[in-house]
Amino acid sequence: MPTMTPRQRVHAAISHQEPDTLPTALCGGPYGVVDELYFKLLQHYGLGQPVTPFRSGHSISYMDDRLLDALGTDLRYCWPGLLPNSPIHPAADGQTLLDSYGQVWNRAEPYYYAGTGILEESTSIADFDNLVNWPDPTEPHWMTGVAERAKTLHESTDFFVVMRMVSSHGPFQTACDLRGTENFLMDMSLDPDNALALLERVTTVLEGLLLQAMHAGGKYFDMIELPGDDYAGTTGTIMSPVMFRRFITPCISRLVHAIRSVNPQVKIMLHSDGALTRFIPEIIALGIDVLHPLEPLQATDLAAVKQQYGSQVAFLGGVDITTAMRGSREDVQREVQTRVDQLARGGGYILAPSNHLQADVPAENVATLFEAARIIGKYPITQA
Repeated sequence: MPTMTPRQRVHAAISHQEPDTLPTALCGGPYGVVDELYFKLLQHYGLGQPVTPFRSGHSISYMDDRLLDALGTDLRYCWPGLLPNSPIHPAADGQTLLDSYGQVWNRAEPYYYAGTGILEESTSIADFDNLVNWPDPTEPHWMTGVAERAKTLHESTDFFVVMRMVSSHGPFQTACDLRGTENFLMDMSLDPDNALALLERVTTVLEGLLLQAMHAGGKYFDMIELPGDDYAGTTGTIMSPVMFRRFITPCISRLVHAIRSVNPQVKIMLHSDGALTRFIPEIIALGIDVLHPLEPLQATDLAAVKQQYGSQVAFLGGVDITTAMRGSREDVQREVQTRVDQLARGGGYILAPSNHLQADVPAENVATLFEAARIIGKYPITQA
């Protein structure tokens, strides 16, 4: 098979065609490299000094094309100037940080986690507007640099151009941040009007940010990542399909429509952790082209998921970050072989970590992951 460019390779895979070799990805919104591991990779490849951080308030702060070149990955990224849920504003107590909603975040080095929700004690819809600082998604600072970066990547490289998440958390998870997860899940059952009203306000912000991103660089994007939303745990979904359709479907539909109103051809990726198999038909029906992470969980039969849904949606991720990536070089190679056997035939698969690579992953294993993918992922795929 003739050698493809990275852009051609990824488009072929997403179109459920077999490319020349398995596409690979790293440093997207939900599959990045924590700062400590990034510094180790700089040393491993002899890349010199770190680049300027592309954001603050996160444990994943660097977007370095030199590293992606060294690893040989196929996707390159644009990123927002600011995320609404980034904890960057010092709170009055001097100990915590606030995001653009006014939500408190705590830091446990080097990570951040949401504190008590602004609306945790709320009992009325009026509190949503009185207590939350709803960001104005039309302000230009959200998308600083996106247009220039997207144009350069599209016109001066042959990489597959991706717009990273405009917010780390989607409608459901942002509502959980603001209200408290337990409270919001109870609202969905016992106070659905309040739950729907909160989701509507959050979705309006995210819809506006996606529209601004698309107007800035949408004609250059090959794919855009939706804000991440987790609807499942490690053993199954945390809501029923009926509740998903009532509360989640309208939100995601609005976001997909906003994107496609600017560029109908752009591919759309959704990140949702956990044992999500039950919801894959719902996600496909929403117009999602690529699903991340397809976590390798005991409750998920990845080969069966590929067989049942592999012609309808492409998968990105799959690589176990908790055991294989922390193990030996041989463990990493076996992991690649397993995911290729389960997911790569017929196209429709981009190999990537199933979540962010943490500081306890050896730099050598990251290098091995992508080296093995180039060797094992040659098409046509043969059984190991």
